[in-house]
Amino acid sequence: MKKILILGANNTETTIVNAAKEMGVYTIVTDNHDDWDLSPAKKHADEAWNVSWSDIDTLEDLCRKNAVSGVIAGFSEFRVDCMIQLCERLHLPCSITKDQLEITRDKKKFKELCRQYDLSCIHEYDLDSCNSFPVIIKPVDRAGSIGINVAYDKSQLEEFYKIALSLSPTKNVIIEDFIRDGFKFDVYYYVQDSIPFLLGTSDTIMCKGAEGAEFLQKAWTFPSNVEKEFIEKCDRKIQQLLVGIGIHDCYVTMSAFYHKNDFYFFEAGFRLSGDMSFNYYEGKTGINYEKTMIAYSLGMEMAERFLSFEQTKPLKSVILNVFGKNGKINKIALPDLSLCPSRIIQNTYVKEGDLIQNRTKVLKKIAMFTIMSSNEDDLRSSIDFINNNVKFEDMACQDLIYEKVIDSDMNGLYNV
Repeated sequence: MKKILILGANNTETTIVNAAKEMGVYTIVTDNHDDWDLSPAKKHADEAWNVSWSDIDTLEDLCRKNAVSGVIAGFSEFRVDCMIQLCERLHLPCSITKDQLEITRDKKKFKELCRQYDLSCIHEYDLDSCNSFPVIIKPVDRAGSIGINVAYDKSQLEEFYKIALSLSPTKNVIIEDFIRDGFKFDVYYYVQDSIPFLLGTSDTIMCKGAEGAEFLQKAWTFPSNVEKEFIEKCDRKIQQLLVGIGIHDCYVTMSAFYHKNDFYFFEAGFRLSGDMSFNYYEGKTGINYEKTMIAYSLGMEMAERFLSFEQTKPLKSVILNVFGKNGKINKIALPDLSLCPSRIIQNTYVKEGDLIQNRTKVLKKIAMFTIMSSNEDDLRSSIDFINNNVKFEDMACQDLIYEKVIDSDMNGLYNV
């Protein structure tokens, strides 16, 4: 039996554990926590190590002693970096190279690459020359909304610049126009045997509340309302970009703002993304690219071949992000989702008794619901069902859900 080492043991890594087990692979999970309540994926794996995923020397020795066949990291550039180092030492397959990873870690490098392939990018400023507001300030080398703030005047700019600088490993910060008269757009590819395949597109519904509303993503809707326009304007260029940088077998996301009839790109990821869109693509084709990445890391040949976009089935999806307000979770109510007209995949990241303490504007994600149907009315009724029946309550029976997707959020979507 092949053995795979999974770097990281968060709730998100549990999906990798389960997918690998379905493939008949022996799963090993590692991080530095002795308390497995902090590392829930360890409870699902066949074996767990209390070794930091950044301790390359120790992990190399353990992998050799335990005949590990492959290494994978899912949802973090830092863990992907460690995966690359470990695979190099063990001479194991790896989905990307160090140079390719740097493109995703450095937002300035990524934008320079986009311009080489005639893709538009958001305008950026130097600290001293920035006199146009609002602007978004972020470390060039962090993901997951870490260190990101929106400044509406010079004093905020200077304050948030210092915060971003302190959180940047390379001490580099990027200042860009904050797009208000547009929306965030994401596109998803899988490169198989050096051939890029378009998987899908999505639009983002942002939170509207006071805390972190500028960048908290409340939901993703698939497909994007401007998918056809994207294919006409950008798909060929992005495929050329992916071939040009030598991607061989990897999942890829790219993010842009759709603004004034154009796509302005600002970041990319060559790793599994938090939306877990493999569920959506599997619904469209029957192929789960999470399993494809696992197979590649183990040197296994996959019989499934990705489909050209024209061959995929039409499918709509809404992925709901549930963020938590500060408080102790006294009661969680999760109803029978089979009662909904749509297929729903539920991911819960907290348990009763957990304390939510938001120390930054990036609020804790406590759950995610992936809703899929070919019928928009079914999607809307499923959202209503979740809103009315899913509860995360504190000791005073107050709802800890920060903000819910409501029907008006969906207006203008799914005109494709």
